[in-house]
Amino acid sequence: MTAFKFNLKNSKLKYPLLITAIVAGACFLWYQQVFAPIHSQIISLKKDRDNQKDTLRTIMALKPQLNTLKEDLNRSENTLDSLKSMFPDNKEIPKLIREITGVARASGITATKFNPLADVEREYYIENRYNITVSGTYHNLANFFAFLANFQLIINLSTVSILANPENQPQEGVAAIETEPETIVSSFEMTTFSSKK
Repeated sequence: MTAFKFNLKNSKLKYPLLITAIVAGACFLWYQQVFAPIHSQIISLKKDRDNQKDTLRTIMALKPQLNTLKEDLNRSENTLDSLKSMFPDNKEIPKLIREITGVARASGITATKFNPLADVEREYYIENRYNITVSGTYHNLANFFAFLANFQLIINLSTVSILANPENQPQEGVAAIETEPETIVSSFEMTTFSSKK
């Protein structure tokens, strides 16, 4: 058996070793610069895919509840709208005057005074107060109060006074059958409510 001597000056050994070293270096650089980043990106994408699959499974499990949630949302919005009509976000004096005037006409009452008073702030809401004076007949006044009681807006009446109309004098040339005399005058404080923002 002959002993193998390792000599780098030997051209038969030197070139294959050099080529092997170059190939090994190129493989190492390819692994570091190309394969490793792509491999870590593939792992990250697989994790994202698995997370999205989990999210999709959760969504598919909750999908049957979507219609129920939509119906609940619609009911809640309808309830909120009806509550806002009873308890608005801010006082709407022009709208209130139109509504009071319409109710007064419908009940045969004449509104002679509508004065807004200072608002009273409470912890969760604001009281919007108004002094109102109306005139008409006793039955028409009762109809007027009944109309106010059926408003969607929450209304409280206080300090109500009903007096005989001092201006209730028979008019000359007008028959009593043609016009009903305004026999009473009523003054009261009306309070509406709005939410506090």
